[in-house]
Amino acid sequence: MKMDPPALCLVHTVLLMVMWPPAASVPCPRPCSCPQPAELHCTFRSLLSIPAAVSKHVERVNLGFNSINKITDKSLAGLRKLELLMVHGNDIHSLPNGVFRDLSSLQMLKMSYNKLKDINRHTLHGLWALARLHLDHNHLEFIHPDAFQGLTSLRMLQLEGNRIQQLHPATFSTFTLMGHFHVSTLRHLYLSDNGLTSLPSRLVATMPQLENLHLHGNPWRCDCNMRWLHGWDKTSPGVLKCKKDKALPGGQLCPMCSSPRLLEKKEIQAMENLVCSSPVISSPHRTSPPDDVESEVMTTEDFREPFGNISLGLSDEHGNGVDLECGISEPGELSKISWEQVNQVQLASNISLSVDLECPVDREKYEQLWRLIAYYSNVPAHLQRGVLLKKDPHPTYVYKQDSEKDAQYFTGVKVNMMAQPAWLMQTSANLQLNRLQSSAKTVKLILSADFSETVPAEMVRRQRRTWVMIESTNTTREVLSAILGSPSEMQCNVHSSGQQVLRWMLPDGSKVEAPYSSPDNRLTVSTDGRLVIKPVSHTDAGMYYCIAKVHGDLAAMPFHLAVQESSSPPPGEDASISPIEGFAGNPISLPCTTSGSPDAEVKWILPNNNIVSFQANSSRAVVYSNGTLHIPQTQLLDSGYYKCVAINQHGVDTLATKLTVVRRKGLIRPLRKFPARPQSASGLNTQIKVPTEEAEEASGDIEVTQEGGGLKDNLLRVSDNHPPGEGVGVVGEIQTKGNTS
Repeated sequence: MKMDPPALCLVHTVLLMVMWPPAASVPCPRPCSCPQPAELHCTFRSLLSIPAAVSKHVERVNLGFNSINKITDKSLAGLRKLELLMVHGNDIHSLPNGVFRDLSSLQMLKMSYNKLKDINRHTLHGLWALARLHLDHNHLEFIHPDAFQGLTSLRMLQLEGNRIQQLHPATFSTFTLMGHFHVSTLRHLYLSDNGLTSLPSRLVATMPQLENLHLHGNPWRCDCNMRWLHGWDKTSPGVLKCKKDKALPGGQLCPMCSSPRLLEKKEIQAMENLVCSSPVISSPHRTSPPDDVESEVMTTEDFREPFGNISLGLSDEHGNGVDLECGISEPGELSKISWEQVNQVQLASNISLSVDLECPVDREKYEQLWRLIAYYSNVPAHLQRGVLLKKDPHPTYVYKQDSEKDAQYFTGVKVNMMAQPAWLMQTSANLQLNRLQSSAKTVKLILSADFSETVPAEMVRRQRRTWVMIESTNTTREVLSAILGSPSEMQCNVHSSGQQVLRWMLPDGSKVEAPYSSPDNRLTVSTDGRLVIKPVSHTDAGMYYCIAKVHGDLAAMPFHLAVQESSSPPPGEDASISPIEGFAGNPISLPCTTSGSPDAEVKWILPNNNIVSFQANSSRAVVYSNGTLHIPQTQLLDSGYYKCVAINQHGVDTLATKLTVVRRKGLIRPLRKFPARPQSASGLNTQIKVPTEEAEEASGDIEVTQEGGGLKDNLLRVSDNHPPGEGVGVVGEIQTKGNTS
């Protein structure tokens, strides 16, 4: 039977309604409200969980200000049309892996004011359309370096008011090019009010489209490790923001230095030349304090292996020729990068980069190379890739100079090039002499090229970066002091994407790989990165480096160990030390004022060779944050030398102080008189014994004992007459002998 068009249309409509019922057919979950079919409002309802039976057609959900303490992996299942989800102001401590796997249309997620502690690699999986992510005012301490991989739509990330103390340089990368270059699509990043003391320069280098960066409210350590920020601020003007608030002095709050003390509360943007220097202890008695100079400490970059290697067979039309074997340094910042989401399944990108080539040469090669390429120190030689010269064992291409681009300086340069990695050999390349950094033994060249890559979006989402980082928080002990003959321990806590190789570099430059034990078992390294020396000797003093490596990433951290013989000053200096005297029972403070960048960690060596510090005080002596040693109640046994040891990663300084604790002299006074009774005084020996216990145990009373026949008529009682808590004031014993009439 044939049906006319109107009837057929009606049948189709009925079938569609049966197969896909409208959103309104699903009742609004109680006790929520649904002002629109695609909206769910459920704020201030004291909810403990996300309502069940939420419509699969919902697009906007607001669950803010409830008591939701748990989201399961099924709470948001099937909500593929959801574009906005607000779960702020709840009590959520963690998120299960894949909780957002179905939210492929979500553009904004607000989870502010919860109690999340970490974001792992799988937490945000599935949020491929997410543009705005609010995670501010949680308890976040750790963000997995791969957490945002594949989120190529992400533009704004709010992390203000958390507990973050450290970030991996690639933390905010959303995709990776050439398997090496980590790129972030972020334009707005909020890191205010966390516990950050330093920031790696490579972190902002991954964000070429960054427009707003908020860093105020962190305890920034303004030393040489943050020197890069001033230069970056100049080349990226207006990106580093200050918090605008009329109630604040000056109407705004900018990133401020928290240390060193000399720069405290100064704006980072105003600091042009941040330095690192060894500590110096100030004292009016010092004739020649050590120089306050910047010292060299190796960084992670110093431990990186060459990025690759390249063979260059150069020649020109004048008959000059030279063969070079060069190392390729780690690529610097990408000078130009752009990308485009071609469609839902492809990501196209274009980058320009340059690498430094370091080529060892002898005098003959140096002269030949100079004749060949000296023209191209101010401008590069433009090369075009030609035929494949050979395929095995590695591809080698012939490059020839572009006569049109180099019409002014054309010498017919030809290069037979073999490079690892091979993707450096693009269809066109530029080769330039770095004249300033070249020498007769090493020639520096610059190779630059443009690259293009189009990758499937699904591949970007599945990419898994390798990473490694060494924990650096406010509890990490990077500087240590030890007494000669005592044990010392350094802890290197490593986090990584997989099995890492961990090595320690010792002060003599040698390296040992964990696990390790020296032939005499004096130095050991455990698999968890702990280095133990027992006992320490003078040769153990110096810089130690913990180096952790995985394929494609490396991290290094310096540790400084100072070894002291005792609290005594070095031979010859004790005569110049003016002793400090104090009465037993009284408090005493010994100052130790230091300068240096970063701030020195002050440790005190006591006369008994115990070491105390602000982080490790004893029951009887405390070290204040300004380095002052305070003894609330001194004893006679506290006499001796006290050595202040000021140490940071760049040096150490010491200063000894001599303390003498004495008893307070007491008074002898009559207490009462006894009636005179005639008696023989022959052989009388009246002795008043004075206790000699320590001050804190003495009562101040004096026991009276009688030897022989009796006491003198006017019995004397001795008191030290000192305030409560102070020491004994009478030393020795007082004897009275004589005759009575």
